[in-house]
Amino acid sequence: MTSAGDELFAAGRFDEAMAAYRGALKANPRDAGARLGLDAILERARTPQPNAHLRELLLEAYADEGANWDAVGWGAANQVTVGWPADNSLGVLAQDRLLHEFLRKSLNRDAALERKLLKLRAAVAAAPSSPSIDALAASLAEQAWLNEYVWPDDAAVTDPAKAAMFRMPAEPRPEQVEERAFAAEIPEIAPITDAVSQSVAAMYEANPYPRWTHLARRPQVDVRAALMADFPHADTVDFGSGPLQVLMPGAGTGQHPLTVASSYANAQVTGVDLSRASLAYGKRMAARHGIGNIAFLRGDILDLPKLGRTFDHAECVGVLHHMADPKAGLLAISSVLRPGAFLRLGLYGEHARVLVVKARRDIEAARLPATLDGLREFRRKVMSGEWRRLRALQESEDFWSASLLRDLCFHVQEHRFTVSRLRSFLDGSGLRFLGFEFNVGTSQRADAGAGPLALYASRFRNDRTMANLENWEQLEREKSGLFPGYAFVCQKL
Repeated sequence: MTSAGDELFAAGRFDEAMAAYRGALKANPRDAGARLGLDAILERARTPQPNAHLRELLLEAYADEGANWDAVGWGAANQVTVGWPADNSLGVLAQDRLLHEFLRKSLNRDAALERKLLKLRAAVAAAPSSPSIDALAASLAEQAWLNEYVWPDDAAVTDPAKAAMFRMPAEPRPEQVEERAFAAEIPEIAPITDAVSQSVAAMYEANPYPRWTHLARRPQVDVRAALMADFPHADTVDFGSGPLQVLMPGAGTGQHPLTVASSYANAQVTGVDLSRASLAYGKRMAARHGIGNIAFLRGDILDLPKLGRTFDHAECVGVLHHMADPKAGLLAISSVLRPGAFLRLGLYGEHARVLVVKARRDIEAARLPATLDGLREFRRKVMSGEWRRLRALQESEDFWSASLLRDLCFHVQEHRFTVSRLRSFLDGSGLRFLGFEFNVGTSQRADAGAGPLALYASRFRNDRTMANLENWEQLEREKSGLFPGYAFVCQKL
């Protein structure tokens, strides 16, 4: 039934696809493909009025540890908003199960709902204590933890339970204690000496990125077979039957590496990052989810050759553009890949970052610091309309927590690419460009009919590989907004 659901989803018949996915999950609650498909529908679901059936599906998703709570949070935010009582009744809101689940498990990314939640927080802070009010305060405190207290701290609340809705509690949370212990155990490749790498490391020590709470269940995949199917012009290389050695440079807090470790068949993952705090977060989450086929190392990508080993596959998404010299980072990764290894890369695109560049200039002119107070003041200016030209930043998924926003607009180092720069970037790297990948939504569902691919196929009918960067460069010149960023696959020569 999962394959039937996928066919219906691809045809845009979402109600029927939903029924097929639900049937598959009823037969096997751990059907990762069905869960992924259903979550992708819930991510898109919007209704002008409360929908009891949709709320039931969202609550079922929140009850499933393997669901993608980031994705379903979009549909949940819509249902919470359209069902919000006109009189802002605390009694009604305190009994709203979906509101509680949303606050505890999904980061809010909706400006209108944030305004409602801020008013709710003020009302809860002023209300007399009761079981229902205390429970609502606890849920709002959990949302504050998720957004890393990026909402304004605008109330002199002394009750610790209610103060946690506004600011970090004085006593560390259990997970913080656990991470500090893990941090001391992480081995190091070599001391970090590059000045930019040191600055980037300090940033992520202060704001480990990203903060995440769960690991969505994914279907098991033979990644090399899948990439050969997507890029049949790649060279066929047999690495034998042993575990696929996967390198994840720029591992961050482990969300991507642990997804790979849990879903790539017969894989052993090595995650490398500058930030010990970020890696400790990843180690805690690996222990929580029982994932043992991963090792974390602190170190600079530039020092990867010092590992004295090679890898069969690598994925480095959203990382190299934060290095002083991205090409040097690419060469370091390429040097530790076996011939025939695939490398997945993700880089910022110049066009997609136009608004962020404006924001960075305004931040510099206003001398806003990359501190929690600076982030809060930046959000106030944007959301109030004081910095009107930046209001569209609220459409970014990364506007809604301290670490996400700091990474988005306050980063200490950033490079941006075009297809032309990408060609120069790959030149002499020992890597062959195989093609771009296009995923949509928080569920990261592959979009086989992506507009750029369809455009390329119609314009260059004789190139079925879609791997000619000169052709892509021509399309980008004609249509500057063609790429939101660059996600692509290469192969080691």
